[in-house]
Amino acid sequence: MKSCSAPWVLLSLLLAVPTAAAAQENVLLHPDKFYRKFFPHLRIRRPLLDTAYIKTYPNALSVGVHVLSPGVRLNLSPRTSEVPAASNFRTSMGDILGFSAGYRFVAAGFAFLLKSGLQKNDAYTPSAYRTATIKFLGSAYSFQFKYIRIKGFTDIGSINRSLDGSYRLRPDLMSKEFQFEGIYNANWKRYSYAAPITFAQRQVRSQVGLLLKAGAFYNQLSGDSAIITRTQQPYYDPAFANITTLRRVMVEAGPGVGGNLVFRRSFFVSFVVFSSVNLYVYKYLETPQQKTSARQAFVFRPEGRASIGYQSQRMYGGLRFEYDWSRAALQSITLSTANRYIGLDFGYRFTAPRAMKKFYRKTMPPGM
Repeated sequence: MKSCSAPWVLLSLLLAVPTAAAAQENVLLHPDKFYRKFFPHLRIRRPLLDTAYIKTYPNALSVGVHVLSPGVRLNLSPRTSEVPAASNFRTSMGDILGFSAGYRFVAAGFAFLLKSGLQKNDAYTPSAYRTATIKFLGSAYSFQFKYIRIKGFTDIGSINRSLDGSYRLRPDLMSKEFQFEGIYNANWKRYSYAAPITFAQRQVRSQVGLLLKAGAFYNQLSGDSAIITRTQQPYYDPAFANITTLRRVMVEAGPGVGGNLVFRRSFFVSFVVFSSVNLYVYKYLETPQQKTSARQAFVFRPEGRASIGYQSQRMYGGLRFEYDWSRAALQSITLSTANRYIGLDFGYRFTAPRAMKKFYRKTMPPGM
């Protein structure tokens, strides 16, 4: 087998796993034996980056911490009624404290909520937040798997306010999402998409690049009772009155552009913008076990990220801002979402311990 790039290797490994499981020798418990048995001539070719623009840290373990202030908005309204009957769901989340670690091409992270924060609102029901992320950030191709769970929303829509002005609290309402996305960087030799994300690379001269993004997402918005109240039901389609669960499978694709502007070799301004189109395949359910046919819709979804910061040989840090928005015209309702995160990143590049280097060599394909 000739040398090949990492994305095709990952696909080949997925196809080979069932065969390995049926083999007499359990090579799945020994990845180095797995590669020798099923891919004896495999070796990943190293990307030939332009070192005048990108600096890599193959022997460094990047460990970072971030603090983010979140803003999550979800609005649901009838498509035909002129009466203001929308549900405007908001969260009351403290700041998010997250930790991440990255070595070579692989990075992982998790985060949890703090008890206080800029977006904490005592008039709202408390919100819970969980997330975990795994990233593979190569030079030309990048992949990410992310899990997000938010529970506890408050409906601030005027139709559901009580006489004293208090809001409708929905501690049972939960949004759960699984994301898998891949990004192709056309200018990978000189522009590092990974540099301001995992800091496993460092942009040393300014450069921009065209990007192509594709992904698949699964989202479920569900509650113990109907999403809308009896007060709202006369303004909605009767078929939506008792819906407790909205499930969506989204397939996304679209172009983007990114850039890293470097000043004095250590200070940087980074930006990424995508303009994607999503195919929604969705269902309305009164009970989680209900069988019903799916419907489709196309949805425009722009998103972006910007950061400003400092990188040296060991230390890095900066301020970042992330935003995404969508407005979906579904059957009988309009669903719009907006997510905004602003916060600080700090990190340090340690020399990777020998045990980690040995584990990486034994579990990853040769040459990666």
